[in-house]
Amino acid sequence: MLAFCDFDGTIATDDVTDLILERFALPEWRDIEARWEAGIISSAECMKAQIRLIQAGRDEIDTFLQRVEIDPGFPDFKRFCDRSGTEVVIVSDGVDHFIRRVLALNGISGVRIIANRLVTTETGFYLAFPNARSDCRVAAGVCKCAALKGAGRHFYVGDGHSDFCAARSADMVFAKGKLAAFCRREGIPHAVYADFHDVLDMALSLAGSPQPSFHPLPLSQQL
Repeated sequence: MLAFCDFDGTIATDDVTDLILERFALPEWRDIEARWEAGIISSAECMKAQIRLIQAGRDEIDTFLQRVEIDPGFPDFKRFCDRSGTEVVIVSDGVDHFIRRVLALNGISGVRIIANRLVTTETGFYLAFPNARSDCRVAAGVCKCAALKGAGRHFYVGDGHSDFCAARSADMVFAKGKLAAFCRREGIPHAVYADFHDVLDMALSLAGSPQPSFHPLPLSQQL
């Protein structure tokens, strides 16, 4: 069993990349964000251009990341997954270094991370996209539907636009925010959660059933 989780706005309570940009990037990053929101450029193009505007070193960024808060229920959820033999995989259109640093600061290890790769150069940073696909429906740096393909039994926890394609293929979806609205609009069976305590409660309920499955809940059972 695999538990795929988004990171920004899901495990982390805020979008960590946006926090970094607000603190360290040249103000042009907001203009680039507006072009993405208007559909002029893709998510990957947006992030690639924004990361180049960061005016800080890794040490400065790492110190700042100490301020990032995570969902208070995620550590308990991770411990449950460890005990039950469920692998937790973070699938994020964010930045791998930010994710690893935040997890380490919260004492969380043993999590596989699929994300965009931060590369340090003599002049700053750039972003590499080892998990991009040219046919990705949402033109993201990380194609989440490709990451989930062939994964076997799994469930997905997310909150935003980059999670839409993953929700279509997951065996079970835990959703909030934009993802929950998308699932309702598209008729995708899902369970609405507020935090990982809710996800843990529902996972415990499913695991304790006579035939635990994590198959999609009927629409009538959505929270």
